Amino acid sequence: MGSVLRWLPLALLALLTACGPVYRARAEPTAAPIGSAEPNPRRLLGTWALTDDDNLLFNLLLRPDGSALTAMGSHGPRPLAAGTMAPAELMELGHWKGWGNGVRIDYADGWSDTILVAPGGPIQWSWAPGSNRDEPPTNTGKAVRLKGPEAGWVGVYRFAPTQSDKPAYLASLLSSGRAINSIDTIAAGSWRQEQAHLVIDWASGWRTTIERSTPPAAGQSFVVRHWAPGLDRQGAASSQRQGERL
Repeated sequence: MGSVLRWLPLALLALLTACGPVYRARAEPTAAPIGSAEPNPRRLLGTWALTDDDNLLFNLLLRPDGSALTAMGSHGPRPLAAGTMAPAELMELGHWKGWGNGVRIDYADGWSDTILVAPGGPIQWSWAPGSNRDEPPTNTGKAVRLKGPEAGWVGVYRFAPTQSDKPAYLASLLSSGRAINSIDTIAAGSWRQEQAHLVIDWASGWRTTIERSTPPAAGQSFVVRHWAPGLDRQGAASSQRQGERL
């Protein structure tokens, strides 16, 4: 399969290149053009902005240990009757490997994403569960690698909430500046980096801060502070808890 993609006509790669997703974190300059017959897939490690089969943004993190994680949750308004979002709506876990002139990521739910280096820059091909990977992909798009301070925060986090009777919840931070959680029925919010911490303002009225000036590594814990709706943001927080980056 890899050998087929390696010799796929460059014109077809260019034809399948589409407009990229909206993102806030800065894009890295166009990747180097196709080079050797066996390019090193590790050159594509990092954080990417891709689009799903509804043409909605999600972020993909490719890590040196071969693991992959997606940050999702951009599907817009959600009826209150639907309840809170499930963890599977906010993230996917997978593994990447070299594939043709790029990488292929396979997820537990059966989806596959690939990032391939075309003449005009990296592109995305994705296949739905059960699709033949020798057939045309389910959807295609522009793949944009992100860089800069804000890109380092993009990902998925686990927070201990203020309420002791509630379990830890997930928060997905997207490169568009949106934040989505699995604890509120109104799950959306926005995030921004400040000098000493990261601030998340939730649509429910809560505020959450990660008390770090730099993004934590995967598996690293940190202090989280929560402010209840209506509480003075310059005053004491409602609670101080622990968080972890996934």
